[in-house]
Amino acid sequence: MLRQTIDGLYAKSLNFSSGSDEDALLPLLAGKVESYSVFGDGGTALTSTPDPLNRKNVIVGAKTATGRISTMVTVPHVKQSYMFQNFLSDFTGKLDANYDTAVKCDYVTLKFDRL
Repeated sequence: MLRQTIDGLYAKSLNFSSGSDEDALLPLLAGKVESYSVFGDGGTALTSTPDPLNRKNVIVGAKTATGRISTMVTVPHVKQSYMFQNFLSDFTGKLDANYDTAVKCDYVTLKFDRL
């Protein structure tokens, strides 16, 4: 999939059928073009914006021989029933510890202790 942004204001996602050569379009597109993949869909449809939003900031990382590596993941809204134990089981060993390596995280903490 490609996302085209023009003047930083208008973002348009371009979907392609399986097996198509989207790289052939890159020289034709103006503005900022990003390539991305959708790995899955999920969640529950909401008819209105929740009040308040249940936003979570989670730090994932790994301890390596040279020190710690980590990054922060922000989830705009999670279900009220989703607890810290769910983050531990869903994130530990599955997310990369940072953007520069493929090392999987071995710890998960909350940025703010509110859950």
